[in-house]
Amino acid sequence: MDQVIHAKPPIPIRIKNVNNPRGNGTLVVPKPRRASVNGNGVVNGGSSPGSPRSRKPRRPTAVTIKDRISVLNIHSNKRSISHGFFAKVFSILNDNRISVDLISTSEVYVSLAIHSGGLDSDHLKKAQKLLEEIGEVTIHPNMAILSLVGADMKHMTGIAGRMFSVLGDHQINLEMISQGASEINISCVVEASEATRAMNVLHTHLFTFLD
Repeated sequence: MDQVIHAKPPIPIRIKNVNNPRGNGTLVVPKPRRASVNGNGVVNGGSSPGSPRSRKPRRPTAVTIKDRISVLNIHSNKRSISHGFFAKVFSILNDNRISVDLISTSEVYVSLAIHSGGLDSDHLKKAQKLLEEIGEVTIHPNMAILSLVGADMKHMTGIAGRMFSVLGDHQINLEMISQGASEINISCVVEASEATRAMNVLHTHLFTFLD
């Protein structure tokens, strides 16, 4: 396994769709090295402007689902949010060993997607009681995180809009939306019962028919 992971030279990997085995699939290639100039003025390594590696990505790499998610909504009980509101929220979650997968915030509102699988129900109840001291709390169970993943997602102009348009066109409601700081994924929370259908429609419209 070590020889596979650290193979030299790096080996490209082609990912195929089992429902469309004749399709081109997605080719995952090593990150291109930066070009360098040797003492003779000859350029070594790197990719030429017209090479496949230098082209902007045209489509995401994968669609993923993480199930057993609950969404925790907290609406501050103060008209204008205090600087300590978020600190209190995360302190309560930390004290009760509750980890956060996604977060979406506004001035007086915060939504958190937490993984409920293996979570101690007593810890969640205790956290909810403490959170209710600083705001109105609602919990939506039976949710799932749907993510669109790909390298250099920030260069895929309009991909987020297309993702949400496809889901909206198929009447799939979004509970919350979040984009990772690493800019390699866009995630949203949907009903667990709709997760598989959502994944299928995204794959069909963003992979099979995307030019």
